[in-house]
Amino acid sequence: MINRSLNGVINKLRPFACYFRPQIIRYSTRHIMNQHIDNKINLNENESKLRGLLLKFCNHYNESAPREEKLEVRITGGWVRDKLLGKQSHDLDIALNNLSGEEFADELLKYLEKNEPQYIFKRNTIKSNPEKSKHLETCTARVMGFDIDFVNLRSENYSEHSRVPQIECGTAEEDAFRRDATLNALFYNINHDMVEDFTRKGLDDLRNGILRTPLDPLQTFLDDPLRVLRLIRFASRFNFKIDDSTFEAMKKPEIRTALIHKISRERVGDELAKTLTSDHVEYGLNLIASANLVSCIFNPGPFAQNIEEWNDPEVLREIESVSNTLNYWVEECVRLQPLFMDKLQAEKGPLLELQNTVFMDKQSQKLFWLAVTLAQFASLAVKTSPKKAGTSYVSEIILKEGLRYGKNEFDVVSNLVKERELSKTDLASFLHDTSSIQRSQLGLYLRKFPRYSELDIFFNCFIETLTAIKGEFNEFNDEVIASSVSRINDIIFSVLKSYDYLVETIIEKDLINAHEIKPLLDGRTLVKSLGMKPGPWISKATSDIIVWQLDNPEGTPEECLTFIKESLPKSTDV
Repeated sequence: MINRSLNGVINKLRPFACYFRPQIIRYSTRHIMNQHIDNKINLNENESKLRGLLLKFCNHYNESAPREEKLEVRITGGWVRDKLLGKQSHDLDIALNNLSGEEFADELLKYLEKNEPQYIFKRNTIKSNPEKSKHLETCTARVMGFDIDFVNLRSENYSEHSRVPQIECGTAEEDAFRRDATLNALFYNINHDMVEDFTRKGLDDLRNGILRTPLDPLQTFLDDPLRVLRLIRFASRFNFKIDDSTFEAMKKPEIRTALIHKISRERVGDELAKTLTSDHVEYGLNLIASANLVSCIFNPGPFAQNIEEWNDPEVLREIESVSNTLNYWVEECVRLQPLFMDKLQAEKGPLLELQNTVFMDKQSQKLFWLAVTLAQFASLAVKTSPKKAGTSYVSEIILKEGLRYGKNEFDVVSNLVKERELSKTDLASFLHDTSSIQRSQLGLYLRKFPRYSELDIFFNCFIETLTAIKGEFNEFNDEVIASSVSRINDIIFSVLKSYDYLVETIIEKDLINAHEIKPLLDGRTLVKSLGMKPGPWISKATSDIIVWQLDNPEGTPEECLTFIKESLPKSTDV
């Protein structure tokens, strides 16, 4: 059995105890800084109308309110940041100093009914539910084309064992300092038409592209470890640098422990998905690896207990071995990515067009990096029940249980990963001599990856490139790149060229849509034409039909039926 110092079954599998070596490049060389950021927000026409409406209501409300209870309305969070960066957003969080979200919405509706009924809206109240990160009652509404959440300003206190804080109504300053980053703690005061920077660092950090916590970073992350992943997500989205002291806190062992025990796997998966669909995904993964967080994220989650209970020590040791090198593996993949892409762009072969297809949408980008990260698990499988003889692939368990992803993710990624060894063998035979490939051989291979065969080819090309480099240099680090960049480029070129030939062959043989081929003869037609009873032979005959169609793309149903009649004894094992 696996036995380690930290308590808990997940720790016994040591998902966070990856092999770690410092990364030389910790932030993008294209890191954005010294942007021109005004202290004033320029509202567009619709935003000005919304502000005018809310301001008139506030003035109306405050006419009869005691001085100490004057209502102030602030827009908080991402909208303020994005507006200062020149980006548009229709999602607003509006914070109130002395009313709940529901109370504010009700008072606003009363005002609109009497004064401006054309703006009356429907509201929905979301009750407090700390376990789902809804700490205070929130009222949501769509007003003048904007999706708005109304909520109190708040303060919060955390316990040692939970990321769910005790939330109370607070001041604007308290609300600002509880935020995950100074540049997310900027408020726009609707009453006074001004940006408020209560941390006194938010505007400068936004100008310089710096992500830092308003309070002590270690305590901030221990209070809510999800903030670590949020800052990494913002860094990869905006290409911002994480402040040195903030990043050092991210690397602390206690943060890895807290990230495993205090955060639900759904929340981890959600933040990872946003990073993997960002414009600078390789930068985000580089930060995750540099902070030694890869195996905190990519692990079976609570399902680890079942894996340990139902599997032999040898299997557990194999899982641990992969987990312990996973961090370094991701560093190598991220290190290869710019070299690989630069060479791909320079060669301008057919693989480049395929790459453009693969990364046309953010979902494919996410699937690619999930598959690359989990590639080391290959076909490693474990028992998932004491009563069933079958096994499940570790990559699929990580995606389903550890990240709580759906079928669109785990079906595709686990298939790419578990088929990697077989794909390597098949592709090697294709790449050796593309001129001798039978159309059916290549077509059947592509049909194993319905709707994502392009992703499979690009994934295997990338992994094969890294494998070839490591085969020559044993490891792939910045020192190797600095001393052997010419040889590394030669290796990349060699692999890319072979895959270019393969893609050319797929195009020449008109197999891009091989997965869409339907059998010319269905089961009912076969039964009627052959005068046979339905049975297992239909499935075998249908498989033979697909092979025949792949080799005879111009074949007719009549010719196909003749073929089946001749091959029927083989199909039915007669």
